[in-house]
Amino acid sequence: MWSKEKNSSCSCTECGVRLPSHAAACPDCGYPAIAPTSVQSPTNEMDTARASLMEYKLIQLLGAVVLLVGIIAALADSPVAATISITIGMATYMSGLLGSWWNSGD
Repeated sequence: MWSKEKNSSCSCTECGVRLPSHAAACPDCGYPAIAPTSVQSPTNEMDTARASLMEYKLIQLLGAVVLLVGIIAALADSPVAATISITIGMATYMSGLLGSWWNSGD
């Protein structure tokens, strides 16, 4: 609708008059000015949601790695380290899983 010029002005798409970038409407024809940066596109909202869910996926991955360390400790006959690692790994994995579910919007 509006094209930005190098000197921070806009041109009206209806009549072509050059306007300052903060104009609310064209003074010549009255066509409303909507700044392109004021409207957030749906793809930006989807990217934000996807980035938020990615954090929880990383928490799940961390929990799975700690759980694997606990399993290895159990196989190495270290019951205390295995118990601690498995407990922390499961809690971390479940935190990521619940956070992902809670923030998914479904």
